[in-house]
Amino acid sequence: MLSILEETVNLFRSDQIINSFKHNGVELTHIEPPSLRMEKIFNAALSGNSISKEDALFLVNINKQDIPYLLNASSKVRDKGKGNTLSYSKNVFVPLTRLCRDHCGYCTFKIEPGEGELFIHPDEVIDMARKGAHLGCTELLFVTGDKPELAYSDYREALGELGYKTTAEYLIAMSEEGLKENIFPHSNLGLSTREELSALRETNPSMGLMLENISPRLLKKGQAHYRSADKVPKLRMKTMEVAGDLRIAWTSGILVGIGETWEERIDSLYALKNLWDEYGHIQEIIIQNFSPKHGIRMEKYPPPSFLDMLKTVAISRLIFGEKMNIQIPPNLNLETYPLFIFAGVNDLGGVSPITIDYVNPEAPWPQIEKMEQVCDQYGFNLKERLPVYPEFINDEFLNKTLLDSVNRFVDISGYVIPEEVTNGTN
Repeated sequence: MLSILEETVNLFRSDQIINSFKHNGVELTHIEPPSLRMEKIFNAALSGNSISKEDALFLVNINKQDIPYLLNASSKVRDKGKGNTLSYSKNVFVPLTRLCRDHCGYCTFKIEPGEGELFIHPDEVIDMARKGAHLGCTELLFVTGDKPELAYSDYREALGELGYKTTAEYLIAMSEEGLKENIFPHSNLGLSTREELSALRETNPSMGLMLENISPRLLKKGQAHYRSADKVPKLRMKTMEVAGDLRIAWTSGILVGIGETWEERIDSLYALKNLWDEYGHIQEIIIQNFSPKHGIRMEKYPPPSFLDMLKTVAISRLIFGEKMNIQIPPNLNLETYPLFIFAGVNDLGGVSPITIDYVNPEAPWPQIEKMEQVCDQYGFNLKERLPVYPEFINDEFLNKTLLDSVNRFVDISGYVIPEEVTNGTN
């Protein structure tokens, strides 16, 4: 049996991998034997145990020369649960409304009346869904601002003319229309009631809400979530608890680099882990890095370093273990996302052939062909998934009609049937 030292050296035996990490400030050569505590933590994780908060905080402060051991452990845990499969989804990004009552310090998604359309009209939504389906997209990604009807009379009136009182009502209707075009809605509504989530569950095989951070400190004046009523952590957790009760496959995650401490970041991961342990409905954890942009309140905030992101991703894998799907957004890490494969990710997020990332408009999607080449180069198989992950494609999380529709798009493993197979050319 190989020692941890030998296994780590073997993982990073490629000069290309070593040089790529070195270019981003992480030295993988001259690896020294691990400390006894580090070896104990990693052995426990590899035995199927989640690491403790104290262990996670210890790993936050390890020296650079110990990073290879952290990456080796997180990669091995991922391999135990996911093998050599990496996944992504092909989507159409629909910013149903960009009006929002919150004032987050990092946001460029939000607009005010007069700066753009109040919402995307039904005909345009249907057209986007139809075009996306024609291009082979399987995810209709709906994103909205938080409860703009409470802040803008113009929006309320325009929405009323369509016959809707709330953004949620409009989203429910557009999800129904989108599904008719043979593309699956994945809605990010924000804080939601049980009734709203229950209605969306009829057409959405999965939904999402980022926790961002569990700390109420970030709501204080001068912090990222100041004047943002919908970013109260307890309320966001409550929405996700209701989703668990309703058996909705759920995507969540944290936003890294918005002024949080390392302990608050770790606490946020454990809050999601505890939620998953209780309800079992969390299908995916996104580790999203803050990206400063011109004109935002936090435009002079430094983004998280590559090393900090690497640690966050790897520690997340050790906290959640082998079964969780962990994603790094490739368009926010266009040069470095392949290296996060060595930190334990197994998903590369949503990629769109026809729409931009309206939350991060400056960050283009990577080409799918390039992603495939990179994954193959490192010995991984890139597979397309639906917005709902394979392990949630069952009658516990999907009603019969939706389950029947979903099953027509996937193979026996739960991944999307390749186009050349569905077109009968293979």
